[in-house]
Amino acid sequence: MWETAVCGKDARATAQNIKYVADRIGVDKVALGSDFDGAIETHFDVTGLPLLVIELQKLGFSQEDIDKIMGGNVRDYFLRNLK
Repeated sequence: MWETAVCGKDARATAQNIKYVADRIGVDKVALGSDFDGAIETHFDVTGLPLLVIELQKLGFSQEDIDKIMGGNVRDYFLRNLK
């Protein structure tokens, strides 16, 4: 959610960036990189994540795809790769 990486300062820019990546490599490979660790300033904190969901819906993502993007893909990766 770093402004330079997503080319903007709002949830819409982040959602458009997610769509760009999903269109190229598939939604099953997309996950959030929140940058909430304080190293950089983000355009919203964790309480703004519902705004991101709304923007993903506007871009036509299904609920299943949104679930994957918002954490399902990371969960599945860990379940496959961690002992």
